[in-house]
Amino acid sequence: MKQRLITGSILVVGLVLLILSRLLTPVIFDFGIGAFAVLGAVEVARVFERSGKHSNIIMASIYPAVLYLGVCLAIAKGWSWIGYVAWFVVSLAIYFGLIILVSYILINKTKEEIATKKLEISLHKYALFKAINTIIVCVYPTVLFFALILINHMASFKIVAENELLLNSNFDFMLIIMIFAVQILTDSLAMLVGSKFKGPKLCPVVSPKKTISGAIGGMLGGVVGALVIYGFFMLNGPFKAMYTTLELNVWYFIFFGFVGAFMCQCGDIFASLLKRRARVKDYGTVFPGHGGIMDRMDGLIFVASFALIFLFIVA
Repeated sequence: MKQRLITGSILVVGLVLLILSRLLTPVIFDFGIGAFAVLGAVEVARVFERSGKHSNIIMASIYPAVLYLGVCLAIAKGWSWIGYVAWFVVSLAIYFGLIILVSYILINKTKEEIATKKLEISLHKYALFKAINTIIVCVYPTVLFFALILINHMASFKIVAENELLLNSNFDFMLIIMIFAVQILTDSLAMLVGSKFKGPKLCPVVSPKKTISGAIGGMLGGVVGALVIYGFFMLNGPFKAMYTTLELNVWYFIFFGFVGAFMCQCGDIFASLLKRRARVKDYGTVFPGHGGIMDRMDGLIFVASFALIFLFIVA
């Protein structure tokens, strides 16, 4: 428990510094989230491997760089969000073909993998399934991590509608803070309320420790997190004026906190499902006492993905 508290404290301080670095330059935040995406992709690929779903870990770990290249091009060329979605789809299609091609180029190594794993499968099917599994890893978790980077640059290539007030108001900075606040308070209150009141299990087969009382506490935590951020930024004159002009009342933030908390817990359960199938306790050991990157950020990336949709709602 002591190690868990120390690691947790260091992690929170590190995340705060990462978010604040955005006040200097968005690039530091990009590289921080990009590093999480790389490590997360490796962790998920390894869990897939334990489940018998073979993938190309090297190709999966490189994909964050491909997505970030798209962000840079989007900013330089003035793309809208549609242009970036096109980049994402085309890059995945090309990647799929490249992964199959690599399996054939390194055919001796591929045959050795099949023999080592004692698989009764043809080389063609192995190459195909390996490509499919790698693409899945490229989407989960990499694409979900990149929701944070897209929000970080939403003003640069106008990921939302042509709302000048929204694009020039540091709304993206506030939204990033709110994403982390909702995730942290959802997880914290879910654990505290669940351990205090216990009661019926939420999903005993997938995650035996999760309770319905904990889930309710997590929902409350998410709403509290969003309201705290709303109240804090209300103290800032320009933000208060922006809220008024965009008609962003407190109900928008209650909605974000509620749905964000729900998405956070869905992300946690989904990650637990993958671990359960692979029969592993944690995704990794990056954070002593807490597990790997995906053990700490499984819910965060789901909240960030919802935040992208929220942008379109408020715009």
